Amino acid sequence: MSQGQLYRVEKINSPIHFIINNKDFYLKDFDTFDSYFSDKNKNLAKKHNINEIEAFIIGNLANYWAKNLLEGREVLVLNNKDLLFSKNSYKDKFFYSGFCIKDSKLCSEEAFKSLISNIKNSKYVLLDLETDKIYTISKDNVEHLKNFLVIKKSHIKNQLNKENCINEISNTDIKIYFTDSTEKLFPENHCSSGICKEILRNINNAKSSIDIAIYGYSYVPEIEKAIENAIKRNVKIRLVYDQDNEGKNIYPNTDKIVSLIPQNKSDILSDESKYIMHNKFYIFDNETLITGSANLSHTDMSGFNSNSVMVIKSKEVANIYKTEFEQMYSGNFHNKKISHPKKHIKVANVILDIYFSPQDKTITKVILPLIRNAKNYIYIPTFVLTDYKVTEELIKAKKRGVDVKIIIDALNASIKHTKHNNLRLGGVLVKTENYAGKMHSKSMIIDDKYTIIGSMNFSYSGENKNDENLVLITDTKIAKQYKNFFLSQWNKIDDKWLNMNVRAESQDSIGSCNDGIDNNYDGYTDKFDIACKES
Repeated sequence: MSQGQLYRVEKINSPIHFIINNKDFYLKDFDTFDSYFSDKNKNLAKKHNINEIEAFIIGNLANYWAKNLLEGREVLVLNNKDLLFSKNSYKDKFFYSGFCIKDSKLCSEEAFKSLISNIKNSKYVLLDLETDKIYTISKDNVEHLKNFLVIKKSHIKNQLNKENCINEISNTDIKIYFTDSTEKLFPENHCSSGICKEILRNINNAKSSIDIAIYGYSYVPEIEKAIENAIKRNVKIRLVYDQDNEGKNIYPNTDKIVSLIPQNKSDILSDESKYIMHNKFYIFDNETLITGSANLSHTDMSGFNSNSVMVIKSKEVANIYKTEFEQMYSGNFHNKKISHPKKHIKVANVILDIYFSPQDKTITKVILPLIRNAKNYIYIPTFVLTDYKVTEELIKAKKRGVDVKIIIDALNASIKHTKHNNLRLGGVLVKTENYAGKMHSKSMIIDDKYTIIGSMNFSYSGENKNDENLVLITDTKIAKQYKNFFLSQWNKIDDKWLNMNVRAESQDSIGSCNDGIDNNYDGYTDKFDIACKES
């Protein structure tokens, strides 16, 4: 591999063994614990005064750490001795991670002691990813299970009650998928969620056309392969995506998907390119539509973040979205678009109303009237809530006796314009989520009748600046099932977070100090973040 050239990390076999550019790359002169029971682990365990099970746990945590730090990233290979990513030296991060061994000695005794203390004070188990059953860690169980996760038992004790809460709603022509950030504590580059599998299935089954409108992209290999195969079988694929004034995108691998799909258009030439093309929708063969809150990112596609997405088999709905897509593909983004009819569409006895930002002023004309007319409850799982009009109406609803409950993303509870503290002062129950993944849904469920799913955050920009879409669903069954799902998430969050704000990367947020992600965007990840070092 050439010095100074960017390569993508395709696979991580261990923290010292990677597949880059279809070749093996080893971090020379370093070692680590194995992620299986081995003679090497037995000897290292004895040398460092731990037992074999602890050595096995360290080996698995080391793999998770390395995967989430590097897998799918573009890196510079430095003299075949180090990898540089986002100006960071992988070798340096590994050295101080607690997982590093050199000449059978610990690279950082302090980090290792912290790691062992965490393991000894926690109950780690094997979670069978095929059956969701829990097993104690032993050599026999490890050899018996094909696909498992080493995880703290406390992190899975509140798994969904499958009898009372459904992750998928389905009828002949409509499916709705929910992902729950309390269920998965490590993001993957695999297409492991129901949402991703549905997108993948439709790409693989497409016969003539796929139109894709996404905010950005991060590495999901199965999606890339499916797109490549669809192009080979002469499926016409077009892409609309976001770029800022400098031609950049918030997601690191957006250039990759742009290179895969030559027929693409961004909003960079728009007079309003400072606004964002924030849609996440797909149109297959002009007859199937997938839309919702999930970005085409590894954190959303693996189910790490909480999202809601719906699949609609309807030529009428597909054509409505195609009209919107065509406007953007022709270069008309943001306020250059025109509104078009899309109300009261009946699909499999479900009534759908479809709105697009910024033309349709969705908060003013749709959401506020729904809140004002609510009689029993309003439940809101949301990434961000900064709109003052929504805030005022929710407080009024609470005062007239409506049960208002909101789950807001931990990071966005710390931004300047958040209104969740105003809501609390007005008597509204607001919990900040306390799991590693984001609360990324932008939904409302009202009175066992109405459900909102889409890409639009409850913000001024979401209504007036960005390209967004929102579906208002009128259906009792869907509202009730989403309500149950929301309440299951609500009950997993401790009541102390009704009055306190979770720090997105800290001991407050379950899994955030071991997920390989800079959850609060401060430039420090996991053990390097000061809040993760606190006891």
